[in-house]
Amino acid sequence: MNSLTLQSLDNVPDINPGDDLAAIIFKSISETNTKVLEGTIFVIAQKIVSKSENRYINLDSVIPSNQAIELSKKLDKSANFVELVLNESNSVISSNNNVLIVEHKLGFININAGIDRSNIDQSTNQVLLLPEDPNQSAEDIGNELSILLGLQVHIIISDSMTRAYRYGITGFAIGSSGINCLLDKKGSTDMYGNTLATTEIASGDELAAAASILMGQGDQRKPIVLINGYKDKTKVTTNAKALGILKKDDLYGN
Repeated sequence: MNSLTLQSLDNVPDINPGDDLAAIIFKSISETNTKVLEGTIFVIAQKIVSKSENRYINLDSVIPSNQAIELSKKLDKSANFVELVLNESNSVISSNNNVLIVEHKLGFININAGIDRSNIDQSTNQVLLLPEDPNQSAEDIGNELSILLGLQVHIIISDSMTRAYRYGITGFAIGSSGINCLLDKKGSTDMYGNTLATTEIASGDELAAAASILMGQGDQRKPIVLINGYKDKTKVTTNAKALGILKKDDLYGN
């Protein structure tokens, strides 16, 4: 692998609950004459997957618990919103500086359990949750899109995250299908013949981060990016769930 090419997909419409994402992607590819190859990776923004799966929640329908009410006073956030974050989380990691950092039910650490209002209709008091099972979502989209295209293509569902002791956000993989999201390089050698003892490459996150440059975080309307040229010689498939690690095993959690 000497080079990667990344291309955003144009003509992607606003997505509504119940929309068939694979069919919409195929239509956009056809309308724009976008070249798709065997093994093309489609990086799809989580937001449009959640929209198609109707992961909307009206905050007025959420009944806050005592814990949510107390946390809301500390965080200057609505108790309804805090309750929803708690419902989507395994545990609270931090609740300082008006920020609620949690371990999401899907296993990763993020702010507000990935719940936000950006790029959704603000006419009602609603927010959007992450997909319930992003790996299954990726599998379903990948299977249908491969049939429509007559080519085997792969899927990464991406979101954005912050990082400890670093400014800014970056893309990461929350779901995938057909690619190896975690490359195990243990036992291989470096350029000087030294054996790699612990090296694992978060390839799913790296591909998602690269795609996020083209996607943007505002009004770019580029929720899908195609990546060509990526080759994984291991021929192993591990979805994005493999990128998660238990707190007891995390180097930074002890």
